[in-house]
Formats: sequence, C-alpha cells, structure tokens
Amino acid sequence: MKTQSFLRGTLILVGAGIITKALGALFIIPLTRLIGAEGVGLLQMASPVFVTLIVLSASGIPVATSKLVAERLAVRDEAGVRQVVSVCLGAMIPVGALLSYALYAGAGQIAAFIVRDPRVFLPLRCLSPAIVLVTCSAVFKGYFQGLRIMAPTAVSNVTEQVVRVAVGLGLAYALMPRGVHWSAAGAAIGGACGALAGLLLLVIYFVVVGRGNSISKGGSHLSTTSFGRQSSFSTLKEIVGLAWPVTMASLVWPLEDFLNAAIIPARLQYIGFSVSRSAELYGRLSGMALGLVALPGVITTAMAINLIPQVALAYTKGCRHRTAHLATSAIRGALLVGIPASTGLLALPSEISALLFGDPGAGVPLKVMAFGSAFLCLQQTTASVLNGAGKVGVPLRNGFIGAACATMANYILTGIPGVDIRGAAFGIGLGFFVTGILNMIACGKLIGRGPDLLMIGWRAAVGSAIMFPVVQGINAILLMRTLSCAVSTSFAILGGVVTYGLALIFLGELSLREIAIIPVVGNSLAKAFQLVGWVR
Repeated sequence: MKTQSFLRGTLILVGAGIITKALGALFIIPLTRLIGAEGVGLLQMASPVFVTLIVLSASGIPVATSKLVAERLAVRDEAGVRQVVSVCLGAMIPVGALLSYALYAGAGQIAAFIVRDPRVFLPLRCLSPAIVLVTCSAVFKGYFQGLRIMAPTAVSNVTEQVVRVAVGLGLAYALMPRGVHWSAAGAAIGGACGALAGLLLLVIYFVVVGRGNSISKGGSHLSTTSFGRQSSFSTLKEIVGLAWPVTMASLVWPLEDFLNAAIIPARLQYIGFSVSRSAELYGRLSGMALGLVALPGVITTAMAINLIPQVALAYTKGCRHRTAHLATSAIRGALLVGIPASTGLLALPSEISALLFGDPGAGVPLKVMAFGSAFLCLQQTTASVLNGAGKVGVPLRNGFIGAACATMANYILTGIPGVDIRGAAFGIGLGFFVTGILNMIACGKLIGRGPDLLMIGWRAAVGSAIMFPVVQGINAILLMRTLSCAVSTSFAILGGVVTYGLALIFLGELSLREIAIIPVVGNSLAKAFQLVGWVR
C-alpha cells in the first residue's frame, strides 16, 4: 500500500461511502417495509443510547491517532508511530469492554425509565457487544488514516455494512412471527456482527499488510531513527488531550438524538397522539427524513476523515498557505455538495420518501428540515480542519451551542398542535445551521479570513436555483405521462444532477481536472469541454 494524495484518498473513501450508503438503503428500505415505521421507531429509540456509548469510547480515537501519526510522519519518527497505536489499544480495549457490559446490564432500566418503551430492551442488549468491537476498530482506522492510506478504512466499512445487511435482514425476517420488538432486535444483532467483521479485516490489514509494508514501503516518509521516544504515559496524556474534546464534540449530536428520543414522542403524546402513532412519527423523522438529510455526508465525511492528517501535517510544518488552501477547499466542497442536496430534498420531499421508503408521509418532516443538509456538510468538514490544526475545543463549544438551540426548538415547537413533528424537524435543522456557521467563522479566523468564506458557495447556490424548477418540472411532466411516481422521481433526480453539473461548468466553478475525476464519463467530458473552449 502507498500513501495517497488528498484527492485520491477522498475518492477512495467517497466510493466506499457510496457503497456503504447503498447497502444501508438495502437494509433500511426492506426493513421498513418488513417491520413498518413502528419497528424502525423502536430501533431508532435504541440507537441514540448505543451511539452515545460508541462516541464515548471511540469517536475521538481516530482523530487523535490520525493526527499524532501524521505529526510523527512529519518528523520521520517510526518508533513514535508504533507507540501511538500500542498505547491507544492498551487504553481503549478496557474502556470499550466496560461500556459494552454497562449497556448489556442496564438495558432494562434504560428502556423502562429513559426511553419509556420496554420493547427497546432487546435491541439494546443485542447492540451491546458492538461497542468494544467498534472501539478497537477506531484505533486501527486512525493509524491507517494518519499514514494517509485510506483503503483499509474503506474496505472495513463496506465489509461491516455487508454483514450487517445480510445478518440483520435475515434475523429480522426470521424473528418477525415473535413480534415487532423481536424483529428489531434481530436487526440490531446484524450491527454487532458487522462490527466484528470490520474489526477482523482491520486486524488482518495491520498484521499482514500494515506493519509489514505501510511503514517500511508506503511510508517512505519514515526512517528507523530513534527520536528520543516519549514514555507511554506521556503519549497517553497527548492522546487524551486531543481525544476528549473531540469525543465531547462528537457526543453532542448523539446526546441530542437521545434527548429527541425522550422529548419528541413525549411531546407528541402531550398534544394527543397515541404511543404507537408517536413512535411512527418519530420513526419517519429520525429513521427516514434525517437519514436523507445526512446522505450527502457520504462525500463530506470522506473529506473530513482525509482532512485531519493533511491539515495536521501542514500545520505542524508551519505551511500556512497549505493550511488555508485546505480550509478553503473544505468549505467549498461542503457547499458544492450540501446546497444542491438541500435543494433537491426541498423540491421532491414526499416523492423521494415514497421512492425509497414506500412512505410519502416522511416527506412532511423532510421538507422542513431539508435546509439542514447543507449546514451539516459544512459542520463536518470545518470541524476536521479545526481538529487537524489542534483547535479541538472549538467544534466542541459550537456543537453545544447548536444542540442547545435544537433542543429548545424541539421542546417548544413539537408541543404545538398543528406543528407537531414539523417543529422537531425544524429544530434539528436549526442545530446543524448554528453549528455549521460557527465552525465556518472559526475556520475564517484560523486562516485570516472572515465570514465572507460563505461566498465561496455562490455558484453552488445559483446552480441549485436553476436546478429546482427543472427537477419539479421533469417530475410533473413524467408523472402525468407515466402515472408512476418511481419513474418520474428517478428521472427528475437524474435531470437535476445533470442540470446542476452543467450550471457549475458554465459558471466556471469546475476545472478540467475536477471534471476528469467524475467516474466513467469524466475524461470524455473534460476533453469535450476543452475542445469547445468552455472550460480551461
């Protein structure tokens, strides 16, 4: 394996992310049709508790490991790279095991007194073994990401999702006769099996490939020279100093999901909805609409993972111009992806929900929270720039501010008759908006530019404005002619993608090099546009 450039590493992760999301759709769509919105709601009620513990044990580790490995790469310290990995594993395995046991032992109390639905007990217990597995995986992923070798992370993520889909759907179907809560538990077991498969693959990479080749061959950056190696305790302090603010920042939104699972169904019941109807509405919001809003994160998450070692390397070497370029590229990439995503979800919310989930009702919250997609993308990439530069406390502060705004809005608006689930959707989108804008301003200060960084995305906004009526027009015309929502929606989405891409080209946003990386047709398009002189 060889180290990869920022662009190549991002493309590897984007490709894996697309496959993973597609597999995730192959999981959630048939699962929704199998166990309905109520069953998905049960799984989503268990998910915030599980994700919160995952964040506590594992979220800061890839960032800390990746940054420290990249910094040791910058000074050619091979012994330091190995020490970071060994110290991380020694510290995090006991933490993950303890949290796994805590979730298993406390599942009954959490279901009865926090989530307030005893049926969530089984999914919680079935998810508990995954915590220690994901924690160990995080260390190995951070190691390879710090070396700027993204293939192990990509392959592990895909493998994990394949196993999750196969086992989860199989068990959900097999257990359906025992009740919807048992079926949801079967789907949860799929997640634990997927985590085990992903970890085993990373260990194989590390033992067979990583330790043998990535440092000595792919890591031409490194030498075998000793650099006055730190003690294990000093390395541990360094890891903790980087990991805990990232962990707390990553914990903000799982905690927000946890509060949502407690607040939103309760507030819906307060204004007259039944327990079953409240779970159904929450399932549409959290399991369907929020998943679509987060879908562009396939690309921006790949950028975010790849940004941390790149920014750390540039910042450690004092390359301010390179750091500024990476920050600007992060914001540009987030807006190029996020703005059209928000526009598309706003244009066809019910149609997209019906196409993917067979439930047009999810379009009600989706239409309200569609604007949040752009700011979630912005939040992800800017946080990675700040973390790579060592400003780990800034995303933490901004995340808490955004979560506080979201929680207040959710509590107040969801309890208003006639607003109900729409209020919760707006609150979640508001949280993304606040955090994304604050992170962008912090990036501006880091590189010596102000909030005008948002103007980087003006061409994306113009292109999206052109795309909006085109998407709605194609959908309306084809729906009248074919009477098929699936056909009209699919071609409307395809037409929107083409329209947006052409708008960016004519507005001068994309270079020939960027056009050339488009899968399958990129090189041909680049040559054609160069021939007619439309792009330089």
